[in-house]
Amino acid sequence: MARSSAVRALAPLAMLAAAGCQDYNFNPVGHCLVQPGNERVTLSDLSSADILFVVDDSGSMAAEQAKLAQNFTRFVSRIDQFNAERAAAGRLPIDFHIAVTTTSVFWNPEYGSSFAYTCQAGTCVNSSGTPLLGDDGQVVKCTRETSVLADQLGANGAAGCGQLTHTYDFSFCTSQQSPVGVAVEGARYPQGDFVGWHGNPRVLHFDKELYGAGAKNRQGFTRQQLIDWFVGGASVGGNVIVGTCGSGQEQALQAARLALQKALGGQQKDAYTMSGAPAWDGTNATAPAEWPRKDSKLVLVFVGDEDDCSSPNDASAGIVMRADPTGADACVRDYESTDPTKKKEFGVGEIVDYFASLGRPLGAAFILPAAQTSCSGDSCTAGLCCQTDCACGSANCGAQAPGNRLLDAAHALRGKGADVITGSVCDPDFGTLLESVADILKPPAGLELNTEPAEGQIALLRIAKANGQPRKTCNGPAPAGTAFAAAQDQNLCKDATGAAVRCDWWFTATKDAGDAVAVSKFIYINHATNNCEADPGETYSADYIALNPRSGCTTRTECQQALGGRVEDWGCYTPPGTGRGTCVCCAPGSTAPECQP
Repeated sequence: MARSSAVRALAPLAMLAAAGCQDYNFNPVGHCLVQPGNERVTLSDLSSADILFVVDDSGSMAAEQAKLAQNFTRFVSRIDQFNAERAAAGRLPIDFHIAVTTTSVFWNPEYGSSFAYTCQAGTCVNSSGTPLLGDDGQVVKCTRETSVLADQLGANGAAGCGQLTHTYDFSFCTSQQSPVGVAVEGARYPQGDFVGWHGNPRVLHFDKELYGAGAKNRQGFTRQQLIDWFVGGASVGGNVIVGTCGSGQEQALQAARLALQKALGGQQKDAYTMSGAPAWDGTNATAPAEWPRKDSKLVLVFVGDEDDCSSPNDASAGIVMRADPTGADACVRDYESTDPTKKKEFGVGEIVDYFASLGRPLGAAFILPAAQTSCSGDSCTAGLCCQTDCACGSANCGAQAPGNRLLDAAHALRGKGADVITGSVCDPDFGTLLESVADILKPPAGLELNTEPAEGQIALLRIAKANGQPRKTCNGPAPAGTAFAAAQDQNLCKDATGAAVRCDWWFTATKDAGDAVAVSKFIYINHATNNCEADPGETYSADYIALNPRSGCTTRTECQQALGGRVEDWGCYTPPGTGRGTCVCCAPGSTAPECQP
């Protein structure tokens, strides 16, 4: 999103003239200059989204992966319907490109029931001084010797070392008769790598070519092939069935960060080139993965039945998974610790800041361990839900640990302006959740203005072409107090000819869809009209007179104190129906009431 706040003389003058405020001066008078506000959101030239599914592949996730696969067609159908509506209105389709990784980064359990090795002088050693060897046969180095929670300390007071491993062990899943999925016995955990079932494409390109005459993507694959590669078909496994042989130390947030770092560094590999030629050597995908694309929207989808436990890849500095008689594991105890100097987990804010630092429009969905069987948005709270189709308390049924860190990440991303969906991993129907994810791939549902407008009726929402020239002025805003359904469906606005039409936009009290209010920082775009639709590379532009100063005013003296200049240069104008005034410049000899002593 690009933002600017420039002085544009003609548009604000025209708007104020229409409001009957012609005698306000928009030229400098002493130190007095009124600044119009402007908010601009430019759509990607690609009009596309890059989606990363981060799926828990621990031993209890078979049912949840199956639900994800079973409902994926609802996700695709939702996008297809939207693209059909765009085509009917003469607009270009949007496309989306999907990759999958798992929550397995490493597994770091303790040895037996107590720490047989501790971190001393940078090496994991036992009481006899014998060094610990890792799964690569090398001596295990360590970095955390002090300042850890008591349950992470050995008998000698040093930080305990876990049995740090990075490879799949099929005894973990085959003993439970659980699916193997994309795992390979003895192979390294993905650690953020894109995964695919034995030769499947690792990035599924639902691109614009699918909506052409040939109904195939740029690689020559059909929509059904792409769907089968994601969910599994008659003769092929699905990428999203990642299996249950992975680490029991789920690191969803860190896996997503690693996946993005590798993708942006050109390290992610695919099984097919962009021309559709196979690039598979029998073990590994070898073609560079075309994901993400420049300026596309980034959407992260997290699905798991335990909380995030992202921590350093280190035998002692990382969480060591120790059992607890109460049932809470080391990840939960680390989260609940009130001493930040002893925590091992990466801060949620640190990882969210990385996502936000990429400079892309962001969306995220968290299907997480909630207290509710079914929930969305603020109704979701972290807890231990139970699926309705199995016995509560069983090892593979419902939430295994409250999704505290995942919910914290959802709130943090929402606070940074991302489109965020939350839902319960125990929901018997993932279809509705996936349809909600599809909705956040669409063009922006609204704009958040940098400052509050002085008055709703002197604001414009327009679409500008890629060259900056205006293409369309959207009809609105809907009258204040109009219920959401009526604002969507009834002819409550006027078009350029004065004819009654459905409203393309209105102000809402929050950034979510809602009833129309007189004025606020939030603009809702009513895509149901198909009249206010920007194409790839075009810009939504909201132009308005900003509340000046931000706190408003009640007298011209307050304007002078807040903004400088002379008292006589200022007036405090209070638009009808609003509770706060805005400072305006008064031309010499103005007869406007707010310009009088």
